[in-house]
Amino acid sequence: MSKSFGSFLCYSFALLLCATSAFGQNTLNARLFYVKPVLYHSKSKATRLNLSRYDVVVALPEDHRADFYGELVYKNTKVHALDEFFRSPTMNEIQSKIEEDLKKFNVGKARNVHHDKIGIATAVEVFYPKVSGFLNGKSFAKVRLALIATLNDSLLIKNTYESFYITNGVDHEFEGDLDMTVEDGTNVTIGMALRQTLDQFYNDLNFALTRKNKMIVTGIITSAKTKQGVAAQVVFTSDSSYTATTAADGKFRIVIAAARPHSAQITASGFVNFSSTFTGGATLKVIKKDFQLQPIEIGALVKLDNVLFYMGTTDLLQESYAELNGVVAFLKKNAKVRIELRGHTDNQGDANKDVILSQQRVDRIKAYLVSKGINTRRITGKGFGGAQPISSNATEEGRKLNRRVEFVILKN
Repeated sequence: MSKSFGSFLCYSFALLLCATSAFGQNTLNARLFYVKPVLYHSKSKATRLNLSRYDVVVALPEDHRADFYGELVYKNTKVHALDEFFRSPTMNEIQSKIEEDLKKFNVGKARNVHHDKIGIATAVEVFYPKVSGFLNGKSFAKVRLALIATLNDSLLIKNTYESFYITNGVDHEFEGDLDMTVEDGTNVTIGMALRQTLDQFYNDLNFALTRKNKMIVTGIITSAKTKQGVAAQVVFTSDSSYTATTAADGKFRIVIAAARPHSAQITASGFVNFSSTFTGGATLKVIKKDFQLQPIEIGALVKLDNVLFYMGTTDLLQESYAELNGVVAFLKKNAKVRIELRGHTDNQGDANKDVILSQQRVDRIKAYLVSKGINTRRITGKGFGGAQPISSNATEEGRKLNRRVEFVILKN
């Protein structure tokens, strides 16, 4: 080894030792003399939001973190309770951060105009940093907020926003430095995760205030069996069709026509097609809707929520056909599948008559599926009347759940 190279190694080792020593000393000093900071305020990257015509009230966030203790955050780390590490309680710090952000968006600055009122309410679900030191390992933070925004007391946004921020202390986004204390690193990391979460909300708020005839639907498609995300195709249909394809995590985000009835069709390889209908409110512009898909396997039970009949008859309501057509598409795509249709009622009528009515309704559905090209031998059916309730018949809400049509996969 040359003398110059040996000197270089000694010099490099000395620098590393000094850095490590400084880091350790900073940590020691922090624990001896540490004064809790305010929540780190990373600057918002949202640029288009203009609230000059609005007065905004930010409610103190509700603390729902305990509901999500035990949730897996990163690798083997699960959310658990943490000591407060800010100068004031975490919920107050988050409220202050949002209010500080809003100053950038010129809240209430417009003169000589009527100021509409925006209300922002937050439920904090996950607010979790994990810092082990920037020289010794990666640090991360996860933030999830359920946010509601109202415009003049009418619902505008109802959505959940989430960010996962991870750094090794030297990536280009990190706003701290290697020589900071663990406490400072915790503050910066969680502050940046919160920043990314809030900026998603601010961008959606801008959309909601400026796109009058559109709305955003976000959500996650999961397996009803494993609860894991599913890669799927989502199609919303109203005045036209709007399509989104999810990634492997099942998350989707799609812009559709606002304030219209929509049918949702969700398809994924290895799963039963899912159909649903919904209508956005007159003012609602951002909403979260999650869906579960049933794997194609023998014994799988699929409830047809939107197959409905006129009271006491076998006549299908018009909104039933979208979901029935989804069943037709599923059976055509999976030619080996055989199903048993099952009809159920509440307990309000004569028991024997309810059995007969439920059987007639099953027969009506089978006839429709056969008329669309499905071989009659692939479908059996049985009416159970009110013998198999899934909810209490003491309330109308419970009776509505009991009046249902299902099918069970007999062969795949």
